[in-house]
Amino acid sequence: MSGSEIPIASLDKDTAVIWDYSTGSMLYTNGFYGKPMGLRKADPGMIRRPFVLSLFETLYLLENGIIGVQEKETEILPSDLQAHASSYYEDFQSKYHIYKHLRDLGYIVRPGMKFGSDFVIYQKGPGIDHSQWVVHVEEDETELKAIEIVRAGRLAASVKKRYLIATQDQDKKPVFYSFDRVKI
Repeated sequence: MSGSEIPIASLDKDTAVIWDYSTGSMLYTNGFYGKPMGLRKADPGMIRRPFVLSLFETLYLLENGIIGVQEKETEILPSDLQAHASSYYEDFQSKYHIYKHLRDLGYIVRPGMKFGSDFVIYQKGPGIDHSQWVVHVEEDETELKAIEIVRAGRLAASVKKRYLIATQDQDKKPVFYSFDRVKI
């Protein structure tokens, strides 16, 4: 990578791929962006594999000028990527707003699918510390049933994490709610 040249990710449906393993390794080591293709768990450092980025990670890195994105050799702009991602994720804009807020605060934000949530949040990163929270993003004023909150809270507790519901207020500022179970 020379001077002002930025690495390029190739858009591929609901992910983007960084084929240059040194760039992928650098992004993974410095922020845990992406995942090495074909590896379940990886330690930071030089990993000689392509890296797969979620669309949340891809947009965040694109907006911050860290990567460029192409689809079949055509440059993808952030607005194009947002429209594309919205066809794969329900409420992508709301979820991305929460993702971006957490990343801007310095947290490591990873997909939360295996925990039944939108995101999992680490303070330092996977393999370094355990994630403390699972985050479920909802639109403001969404009506939640008590059984949904209890189910999600019990799932989070079973994997030793706190359950957060994230939304945005009228001014589009992120708001987080947490519920605690109290034994008396």
